[in-house]
Amino acid sequence: MKREIIICSFWLLLSFYLFVESYRLGLSTANRPGPGFFPFIATLGTGLIAAFRLVNSIRKSSPDENSELGLAGEARLVVYVIAGMMGYAFLLNLLGFLFCTFLLVVFYLKVIAGRGWLVTLSFAAAVALAAHFFFDVLLKAELPRGLISWLI
Repeated sequence: MKREIIICSFWLLLSFYLFVESYRLGLSTANRPGPGFFPFIATLGTGLIAAFRLVNSIRKSSPDENSELGLAGEARLVVYVIAGMMGYAFLLNLLGFLFCTFLLVVFYLKVIAGRGWLVTLSFAAAVALAAHFFFDVLLKAELPRGLISWLI
């Protein structure tokens, strides 16, 4: 439990620092996101997660008896997340942003979160389409189209 508090405090402080620095870079220029927009949003998310976990760790009254078993399971999940991101990076140009994002969310929800197929496929489709709409349609970002370039 003490280890969790230390780790969450570290991430919270790092997030605060990066939050301030990304704000200094600038969040927007005219109608376009500035260089600090993505780091600002990412560190905001990281800080909120760290704060949530810190509060939950402080609220716990007794330490976990199975902390060693939990640590091994968490290490395995971290390896899965890193493998998913590496696979995403390698397949992005080949498969395209839309399909690769769909596969990444399917992998995370099915393998890591252990959700059912209906929830996994529907949520992955919604996330991929929302990301495509936001980045490609609204922001007009040049994203890899991959194998389905003829479709979108």
